[in-house]
Amino acid sequence: MRGARRRTTVTLAVAACVGLVACSGATSGGAPTSPTAPASSGPATTTTAADTPTPTATPSTTPTGAVSNSATSTKNAAAEAALADGRHAVVVTEVDAGARLVTVDVVQFLTGDAAAKAAKEDGGESPPPNDYWIRNANPKLRTLVVLAGAPITVNTLAAEETGSSTQDVRKSLTQLAAYGDVSGRLFQVTVRGGKVIALAEQYLP
Repeated sequence: MRGARRRTTVTLAVAACVGLVACSGATSGGAPTSPTAPASSGPATTTTAADTPTPTATPSTTPTGAVSNSATSTKNAAAEAALADGRHAVVVTEVDAGARLVTVDVVQFLTGDAAAKAAKEDGGESPPPNDYWIRNANPKLRTLVVLAGAPITVNTLAAEETGSSTQDVRKSLTQLAAYGDVSGRLFQVTVRGGKVIALAEQYLP
């Protein structure tokens, strides 16, 4: 009986050891892992620098290198707008009777040999018809104040009134403005201190 009990005890001990080894194996390398999600069958998506939106810089409203100085700018603008004292051939592009302003484009009114020379240089007929040539080398416009009482005369503009295109007729600035577009005529403007003291239409045959 004792021999049988010993064999039974040894058998149970061996079985227990085998069970522990089995459990140890299951706990270590043999433990089941979490299921891996199946790989997507679609094409792989790669994010590049082009896919990432780039912030857009807000443009500056101030020109690069520009320095604003209202006092200096106003002074320079006035100097540019002014004409030297004296008489100048001009084309009148605008008349503002209410503000007593005229806008003019200074030109060269040439006659004789100077007209022939300029006409040839400019590719025109030389000598030019009626012996005069008008050259506009600079299309810059200037706006000038017309002094109250400054004499204003016209001739071809008043031809229908007088029956003569050579007769000078005195007009007010308001009457000059009433003619509308007078840019097809030539005028002589007399300036003193940057202001108009006389304005006369130049007769052209």
